[in-house]
Amino acid sequence: MDNKTSSKPSYAVWLNLTLAACGVFFFCCLLGDILGYSFCKYCWNGGLFNESYLPFLSFLESDNVRFVVFLTCFYLSTGISYIIIYSVINLLINLKKNIIFDKVNTRYMTAISVCCFLICLVCIIGACASYALFLISLIGLFVGLIVQCVRLVMDKAIDMRTELDLTV
Repeated sequence: MDNKTSSKPSYAVWLNLTLAACGVFFFCCLLGDILGYSFCKYCWNGGLFNESYLPFLSFLESDNVRFVVFLTCFYLSTGISYIIIYSVINLLINLKKNIIFDKVNTRYMTAISVCCFLICLVCIIGACASYALFLISLIGLFVGLIVQCVRLVMDKAIDMRTELDLTV
């Protein structure tokens, strides 16, 4: 069997699976927006996120204030996640159409990394109320850095391809 014919179906399958995963993630975010207060209250009362706060921030002494900060971080993060989902879906659609080396794809990756950095920033601010948000901020920072590195490599490849097309 030829390598081109054997790898092409798996490529399409992985793109379709990734698009399906984006749909699942979208519905999870939507469900999180609908049931977010109840879920956050359950986790907060169970002690999952209500462990500690920075003692020099006296306004965070109240459990209710810390919960509102945590809930605000939750809803801001889900709102930013919709932009990430939109960008990933458009990036995958471009890949499905074989539009790979295009500046539009790098703009989508820039939007994804900026949104990851925004989630990181929101969770770092929220880490004053709950230390668990600090871990989420580290994950957002790490993912944002990875996407940014891939974007830079893709940008360099696009420049090299453009230069090669002009040479030929």
